[in-house]
Amino acid sequence: MGICDNRQKREGQKEMHKDKRSFPAVRRLINTFLDLLYPPSLYCCICGNFIDETRPYSLCDHCLEHLMWDSCGVRVQDGLKLLRCTQYGIYERTMIFSLKYSGRKYMAHPIGEIMKDKLEMEELTADVIVPVPIHESRRRTRGFNQTEEIGKDLAERTGMELLPDAVLRVRETRAMRGLSPTEREENIRGAFSLNADVSEKLHGKRVLILDDFFTTGATARAMASQIRLAEPEDMLFLAFAARYDDSFSFDRTTAESL
Repeated sequence: MGICDNRQKREGQKEMHKDKRSFPAVRRLINTFLDLLYPPSLYCCICGNFIDETRPYSLCDHCLEHLMWDSCGVRVQDGLKLLRCTQYGIYERTMIFSLKYSGRKYMAHPIGEIMKDKLEMEELTADVIVPVPIHESRRRTRGFNQTEEIGKDLAERTGMELLPDAVLRVRETRAMRGLSPTEREENIRGAFSLNADVSEKLHGKRVLILDDFFTTGATARAMASQIRLAEPEDMLFLAFAARYDDSFSFDRTTAESL
């Protein structure tokens, strides 16, 4: 798959300016300048091939066809309602990793648009969006919370209220990649805490918990356990990409209740 020369130049300049000692604000300024010089909307957000601004989700035909879209509705595991936009594959990881690890915040826009369309397809909505938080130390290093960025875009598109501080990350955790299901559960235990100053905004509300990936469900369950303390009307965990197994069952009542 070829990468267009302009996109190569754009990414090459970004790599040239990367420095682990750089402050996040400096990196953001550099990325903003390069995004203006080489608008992301002109290039496929996965492979970098040239596209026009009318392409859905800023994707070329090839990448649009190779994303593993999930046409199924809400599923349930351990009493928690789950919805995903795509399965967990290479193209899906590329979109999230570009946002999460390469600082390309513009990637939040196509992901937010995909999430909005998935909710509309399933005829679902909510009152508030609660993105999975990251620890303050990680925010300082990365410069932003990728899930919160997606939540901002989704809130703008849907009119839902974004509550980024409804649940706080009170303990730093290891990266989940490479951990077994048991290790993930142990890693995330006690990492989240309901923010008492915001909990009233969750009471009696339909809450959409937002994350980039869903794998074993450890994060989803930990988040849900804290939000339940606020006694919401309902909860739905929405992930951009997720892995499901035979333990998941379809939920037939969500369209009526959420």
